Amino acid sequence: MKLLLENWRKFVSEEEDTQPSEYIDFKRGDCSLLANVVADMLELPTYGIFDKAGNIQHVFVYDPDADEAIDCRGRMPVRDITQNIRGDDLTYRKITQQEIKDTFGTYSDEEYEYAEEEAHSII
Repeated sequence: MKLLLENWRKFVSEEEDTQPSEYIDFKRGDCSLLANVVADMLELPTYGIFDKAGNIQHVFVYDPDADEAIDCRGRMPVRDITQNIRGDDLTYRKITQQEIKDTFGTYSDEEYEYAEEEAHSII
């Protein structure tokens, strides 16, 4: 998945005048970008949702004080975070930045700034 996402981002970035808003989709593979931005802004940990094979299916931010998850859908009780996420026997746990990087790759400064703008509408 990482290679696919990185190749797609490279292909899109080669297009003239392509903006992150034209290809970043927080509901389709770029959840880690938004989660990292929100975690940085609120100084909260990132969590991953894993399927029974151990693959990361989604990344979100966990607010332990409110017992809430935060992702592109907004804030919700953490018990509801796996709703509408693909996979069987889903579980979640705290996730490291290296695990996120290994699965989703990295993002450019421009992509991070775009996610910062979008994050304000959900937090």
